[in-house]
Amino acid sequence: MKNNTLAMFATISLAVSVAILISYIDPAVCAGSGIQTLEACTQLANEHIWGFVGFFSFGVITLVVGTIRNRIKR
Repeated sequence: MKNNTLAMFATISLAVSVAILISYIDPAVCAGSGIQTLEACTQLANEHIWGFVGFFSFGVITLVVGTIRNRIKR
C-alpha cells in the first residue's frame, strides 16, 4: 500500500470543514448570547463560512486532482 499523505490531509480537511459548518453561529441567535454586539457575531459567522470554504475547497481540489493524475498515469 502506497503512503499518500496529501490524500490524508485532504480527508482531514473535509472532516474539519464539516465540523466548522456544524459549529456555525447564526448572527441572529448569537446577539442574545454572551457576545456583546451583533457586529462581533456577524464577524464570527463570516469567519466560520470562510473557514468552511477554505478547508472544503482544499479537500475537494486535492482529491480531484489526485484522482485525475492517477487516471492519467494508467
